[in-house]
Amino acid sequence: MFKLYYYPNNASLAPHFLLHHVQADYELLLVDKKTNSQNSPGYLKLNPAGSIPTLSLMASLFLKVLQSVFIFVSCIQSMN
Repeated sequence: MFKLYYYPNNASLAPHFLLHHVQADYELLLVDKKTNSQNSPGYLKLNPAGSIPTLSLMASLFLKVLQSVFIFVSCIQSMN
């Protein structure tokens, strides 16, 4: 199962749509910009830049650049 760290109506909307479209098994985890959660020590361990979105592939493998998220999810679609 993938985990998409997101904030509503933000850059994470497109990868969220794409994950849904390819019927991937994923979980949404809110990164609340209103409380500056993207700069919390826990989130910065996942994504040192503090950018949103981040896609977790495994316990220690994360995609942090939006374009890489698109490419990865598109590859999932082509394998199905």
